[in-house]
Amino acid sequence: MADNSHHIPTGAPAPDVRPRFTLRHLPFPAKLVLSTFLLAVGVGYTSAMVQLHMQHGDRDGKPLPTMDNVVAVFAGKVWKKGPEDAEERAPSKLELLVRGDKDGDIGGVNMAPAFFKHDGADYRKQAADPVRKPKLDAEREGERRALVAWAGAAPNVRKKAYEENSFTLPKLLAKMAVTAAYSDKNNPGTVQIKSLIANRCARCHRADGDMREIPLTTYEAIVPFLPVTMDIPEGGGYVDSGRLMSLEKLTQSTHAHLLSFAVLFTCTGLIFAFTGLPGWFRGFVGPIVLLAQVADIACWWLARLPEPFGPGFARAIMFTGAVVGGGLMVQIVFGLFGMYGPKGRTVLVLLFAVATGGFGAVWTTTIDPYLKDEKQKAVQRAADEKKRIEDEKAKLDKKAEPKQGPDKVAPATGPSEFERLFTGPWKGAPWGKDGKKGDRIADGAMVRAFFDKETDFEGLLKEDPPEAEKLVPQREGERNAFLAWAKAAPDVRKKAYEDNKFALPEALVGKATPEFTEADGKFLKVATLIETRCLRCHNDGNKNGSLDTYERLSRYFVPRAKE
Repeated sequence: MADNSHHIPTGAPAPDVRPRFTLRHLPFPAKLVLSTFLLAVGVGYTSAMVQLHMQHGDRDGKPLPTMDNVVAVFAGKVWKKGPEDAEERAPSKLELLVRGDKDGDIGGVNMAPAFFKHDGADYRKQAADPVRKPKLDAEREGERRALVAWAGAAPNVRKKAYEENSFTLPKLLAKMAVTAAYSDKNNPGTVQIKSLIANRCARCHRADGDMREIPLTTYEAIVPFLPVTMDIPEGGGYVDSGRLMSLEKLTQSTHAHLLSFAVLFTCTGLIFAFTGLPGWFRGFVGPIVLLAQVADIACWWLARLPEPFGPGFARAIMFTGAVVGGGLMVQIVFGLFGMYGPKGRTVLVLLFAVATGGFGAVWTTTIDPYLKDEKQKAVQRAADEKKRIEDEKAKLDKKAEPKQGPDKVAPATGPSEFERLFTGPWKGAPWGKDGKKGDRIADGAMVRAFFDKETDFEGLLKEDPPEAEKLVPQREGERNAFLAWAKAAPDVRKKAYEDNKFALPEALVGKATPEFTEADGKFLKVATLIETRCLRCHNDGNKNGSLDTYERLSRYFVPRAKE
C-alpha cells in the first residue's frame, strides 16, 4: 500500500471528518417530541381541508372547492358563455347563507337558523305548540324567500325598497305567508324588508353584536353579499359572482395564516433540513412550503385585480395550495423516517397503515355518507325550488283563466287569440275591426300587419308590385316565426321576449326578414319584431290598446272564450 503521509504537511491539523449532524443523532425523547409534532401537523392540515369544503364549496357533495369556486370567492368573478347564461348566475353569498339547513347549526356558512330556532325571539316557544308550528314554519320560510326575492331584484328597486322599508313581492310570491310583523296590511303583497333584515341579521351584525366585525346595519354594508346584474358579452366573459370575500375577512385570514404558518412551516422545514437526504433535495423542499404559502396569500390579494389578471391569480391559488399540501406531506413523511433506523421505520409503516385504515373507516362511516347526503339535499333543493316555481306559475295561470259557472263564460279550447288573428292569407283578409261582430274581431284580421298595412310594403306595392311580391316570402317567414313563438311553452316564450332572442324551429331558419334574425336566421328578435310590426298602432297613446310589455301581450296567448 502506498504511503501518502508525505501529502500532509508536517505539523498541519488533521482534516475534520466528523459526520454531519442529522435527526438520527437526536436522543430518543427528542425524536418522540418531533414525531408527535409532525403527526399533529398532518392531522391539523387535513382538518383544514374540511374547513375549505365548508367555507368555499357549494355544499353540493364535492369534497373540495372547484376552480370556479376559488375564482368566485377570491376574484369575485364567474365565467359565463354568453347572454343565454344570464339566468344561470352563481348564487350570492346572502342567498347561500339564507337557503341553508334551517335545522342545522348557525355559523359562517349557514344563517338559515336565524329565521327559526336561533331567531333570538320566541320561535322555540311558539314551535312547542304542534297546532301553531306548521303555520309558524310557513311564515318563517316566507321571510327567507322574501329576503332572497329582494336580493334578486334590480339594484335600483332593491335599494329603494330598503330605504322605504317596503318591498313588493313578485307575483309568484304575492300570496305567500309572511310573519305579520313584517307585512303591511295596507299594502298586501309587500314586506317590510329593512325591519326583517334588522331583526334577523343586524341583531348580531351590528356595533354591539356578536358579529360586529361584519356589520349589516346599512344598505351599503349589505351590498357585497347581494347578487349583481349580469351583462354578459357575446362570446362569453366574466361577470360578478356576488361571492367576493370581504376585505375584513381577507385581512383576518392573511394575518392568521402568515403568522401561524410562518412558524409552523419553518419548524417542519428545519426538521426536514436535518434529514440524511441529499443536500440539493433538502435545500429545495425545506423552504418550498413556506415560499408557496407566501405566494398563495399574495395571490389572494392579487386576485382582486381587474380582468384578466384577477381571475388568473385566483386560479393560481389552486396550484400554490397544492404545492403547500404536497410539500408539507413530503416534509412530514421524510422527517419521520429520517429520525429512525429499520426498527423505528417499521413501526412508522405500521402506524401509517393503521392511520390509513382508520381514515378509510371514517370515510366510509362518516365523510362519504355526509357528502352523499349533502349532494342529495342540493339536488332536492333544486328540484323543490323548480317545482315550487312551476306550481306557483300554474296557480297564476289558473287564476287568469276564465271561470265556468252559470254567470261565467266557459273557457274555450283550440288556437290562441294570436293564432286566430294571425293565421290565413293576407290578400283579401279583413283588417282590424272590419267585419267585427260584437266584441269579436274577425279571424285573420291582423295578418296584413306584416304586408300591405306595413308602410314600406304598402308603398312598394303601389309603386312596384313585382318587387313587393319578392318580399312576400320574408313577410310570411316573419308571421310564421311570430306564431311559433306564440305557441311556445310559457317559460320559453317569456324568456325569449325578455332576451329578444327566440330559437326558431329548423323549418323556419333563414325564412324571416334578416333585420329580425341573428346567427344566420336561427334566432328571432321577437321583441324587435313586435315593436316594429305591432307597436305602431298598439302603443300607450293609441285607442287600440298597448302591447308594449309581455304582460299586456299575455292575454292573447289563451283561446278566446266561447260565446
